Amino acid sequence: MIVVNDQPPATLAPDLLDRLRRIPPATIGHVLAFGFMDVALRPIGRRGFAICGPATTVRTMAIDSTVVHKAIDVAAPGNVLVIDRTGDTKHACWGEMTSLAAHVRGLAATIVDGPATDVVEIEEMGYLVFSRGVSPITTRSLAQFGEINTVVQCGGVTVAPGDIVLADDNGVLVLPPDQVPALVERCEPIAQREPITRQRLRSGEPLAELSGANRKIEAAVAAQAPGGAGH
Repeated sequence: MIVVNDQPPATLAPDLLDRLRRIPPATIGHVLAFGFMDVALRPIGRRGFAICGPATTVRTMAIDSTVVHKAIDVAAPGNVLVIDRTGDTKHACWGEMTSLAAHVRGLAATIVDGPATDVVEIEEMGYLVFSRGVSPITTRSLAQFGEINTVVQCGGVTVAPGDIVLADDNGVLVLPPDQVPALVERCEPIAQREPITRQRLRSGEPLAELSGANRKIEAAVAAQAPGGAGH
């Protein structure tokens, strides 16, 4: 069975996505524990990047990747194609020609929960692909099974069409759109403080003092002492 759904309309203003794009996933990792994809998904094709865009989701079976081609046309420019491989780690459903088509279409990136192929060609064109590795064994165009814009699993995370994908060299974070405004308000000041922290570290200030580790350790040691708060 093949299911092709339309891309849901965007619900977040472009300027809010721009603000989110400037917040590294690792910064958000200080305050959020869920939504991060498996660290085994690693980028090929580019370095030093930051992407942020709505997800176009795809589910394919092991050897039938016909819907992947269709999904490139369904996705809007700036979207991130998220491909659920239903557990297959042998067949590459993504390679040079799909990357080229996605690049021309203006997609931000592709995240495939399985291997990719043609990595040299992908790197040469500079299109961003996250995958679990590389395989020379490719899929077929059978048009028997597949889904576009349904709820999928990728990298251990549930992804719905229109969810916001934030990624950089360190990994991938998936956020429901309704979480984004509050998360930006909470994490933007943290990201904006980081250049100041770097400057203070370079000037010789101790990290344990800047982070508050000294104060917390002193309090913990005092609580452990005879007659302390912990006794």
